[in-house]
Amino acid sequence: MGRLNILLLGLVIFCAMLVVEQQHAARTLFVELGQERQAEHQIEVAFTRLQLQQVALAKGERVDEVARTRLDMSPPAQGAVVFMPMEGGFQRE
Repeated sequence: MGRLNILLLGLVIFCAMLVVEQQHAARTLFVELGQERQAEHQIEVAFTRLQLQQVALAKGERVDEVARTRLDMSPPAQGAVVFMPMEGGFQRE
């Protein structure tokens, strides 16, 4: 009877150690999950900022200003634009 009690005590201690180890692993994973969620949130914020910046840079006024100042472009002269309808032919402005 004494050997059985010692065996059972050893088994209980072994199981308790496994439970402690698994709880530690679960807590470690939970902390990592929180860090990953925070990183995901930061990436989403950065992506939103980039989208807003892209919209601001793609506005017609901005494109026109860059074309005029940096590229020294100007609108075409009157009569130099030719409109072509879908049916064929052309029309002068």
